[in-house]
Amino acid sequence: MKPNSVSIKLKTFLFLFCIFSFFVCKKTSSDTEPESNLPNTTKRPNVIWIVIDSLRGDIIGRYGVTPNLELFAENAVTFKYHLVNAAWTRPSTLVFFTGKYASANPVNFWDYPTTKSEVDAFYRSEKRPLPKLLKDHSFVTYMVGNNPFLTDKFGLGVDVGFDQLYDFSNYSEDTKKITKKTFEVLNEISSHDKPFFLFLNYNDPHKPYTPPQGFTNRIQTNEVLDERKMNYLGEVAFVDEELGKVFAELKNKNLWENTIVLITADHGEVMHAAHAISPFTGTNTYYGHGQDLFLENIHVPLLIKLPGSHLKQSIQTMTRSIDLFPTVLDYVGLPIPNSIQGKSLKPLIENKETTKRTYYGETRFTQGYGEGHEFLLQRSYRFHELGKFWLGSVGSEFYLYSDTKKDPNQENPLRISNIATIQDMKLQPDLEKKILRFWKQIRSMEPKLPLYHLSIQPESKDTEILIRVPSGTIRMASYPSDLHLEEKEKLVQIQTKRKDPFEISFEVYPDVSFPEFSVSFSKKQIPKSEIFTGYFGVSLASCQSNCDLLYESGSKRPVIHPNAKVYFWKEGGQKKSYSSKQELGTDALEILKKQGYVQ
Repeated sequence: MKPNSVSIKLKTFLFLFCIFSFFVCKKTSSDTEPESNLPNTTKRPNVIWIVIDSLRGDIIGRYGVTPNLELFAENAVTFKYHLVNAAWTRPSTLVFFTGKYASANPVNFWDYPTTKSEVDAFYRSEKRPLPKLLKDHSFVTYMVGNNPFLTDKFGLGVDVGFDQLYDFSNYSEDTKKITKKTFEVLNEISSHDKPFFLFLNYNDPHKPYTPPQGFTNRIQTNEVLDERKMNYLGEVAFVDEELGKVFAELKNKNLWENTIVLITADHGEVMHAAHAISPFTGTNTYYGHGQDLFLENIHVPLLIKLPGSHLKQSIQTMTRSIDLFPTVLDYVGLPIPNSIQGKSLKPLIENKETTKRTYYGETRFTQGYGEGHEFLLQRSYRFHELGKFWLGSVGSEFYLYSDTKKDPNQENPLRISNIATIQDMKLQPDLEKKILRFWKQIRSMEPKLPLYHLSIQPESKDTEILIRVPSGTIRMASYPSDLHLEEKEKLVQIQTKRKDPFEISFEVYPDVSFPEFSVSFSKKQIPKSEIFTGYFGVSLASCQSNCDLLYESGSKRPVIHPNAKVYFWKEGGQKKSYSSKQELGTDALEILKKQGYVQ
């Protein structure tokens, strides 16, 4: 071969190799580089999410203290029947940022401390809360406000992924400081090319109600008000004035038109004497919240100004706080994850809604379900954690049914002591059927409890099984009809003369303690070495402490060895910490005192 021929072929090869390498590298780069590092070719709308803590759904436009919010509503969509799915700040905020019910994430909604195991579990399970998800799509994200539950510094909450977080929960007279910092952030934001997400969280009118002088003078009403409600409304007037300044600054910075502005509250406030003492917790909740799911606790405002729109619209249909996460994604043009339990409000705004939304909520000692204006609330131990709110015993769980068209303040709900004996109440057939359907909906909406299974191959005609739990109660799920059971909440004793193999299944309610059990044939107890457990059939004697993972079989039934006299396994449910000894630190306690959470 001639030298120049080799040279030409070599040059051709190198040229083609370079082209190939360029496209491969380009493809690899675009596939692996985070979107936040890519040039922003399409300007998405900005998002400002404003939370006014404890603002009830019946305040705006009623007492003369919300002129700026009323002016805002002239160019916004107003949702008249908007309900939050949790009734105090931490779980409600996590509903905002996960689009899921409070029980769908590992952080408890009973006590103030968040244990390290809860926080770690949240970070494992919630990879992309809303601020993180938006950050991944080129948004710069800020939080300005008073919400101690959005940081993990004080043992009160979790970090949901803001680029910058300015929390004023440790400051007195925080409202003006929040507005001042918002102006600084808007000044910084206005120089960015990227879209932004700003979460603005005012703590007023959360108790203690201490409005600046003169703001209660703005109240206009014929209603006879006590001092607490006057001061509450004075704080509403104060926040409204501060929001007016924020709205003006947004317009001055030319940020108004291309910004979604969403205004809501994390919960309401109890002001009706009929609910002064919560029937669910027995706690004095007058001018407070978080102890029930009555409408005054869960009905809050929702106003949304759409980008580039001056649409004024009023929507009467029920909406829920789980719907806000997917709504934001819908309007900024991002796909909604399949794991989200809410539904975007965009079809409702565009009059394309085909199904009615239903309500499911959770708070301390309470679960609830609603359709339209009818609700069934349950006193519930379902999500309890051991701590100062609960010491381990399970009491009666009653139900309250109300129709808020007939009883707007829910003063006289129908009480059902035991759902299993509802037929004894001799209700109208349609009402009984509806209550049972609502009850089934509550059961279907909540996460399932783990099931424990025991497979027994008797050696004699005299088998005895004892199951105990230190906290909570045992609930039998399935067992042969010829077994004799004695159930005493924390103890179940089973006796049978059967000689053929059988299985029993049970759950621990709530899932806060691990069951202990013993099996005896003809009064002779089976040793741990002869009891096999979990998916792999490991001997129970092989583990002495922290053995709960050993028992797991996931969703699959283990292959039970034919010679196993006793086989035990746990189906479903992740490993969890069954008790918490965590106390509030000094900083956390001071924050909660300033915010009126603790006295």
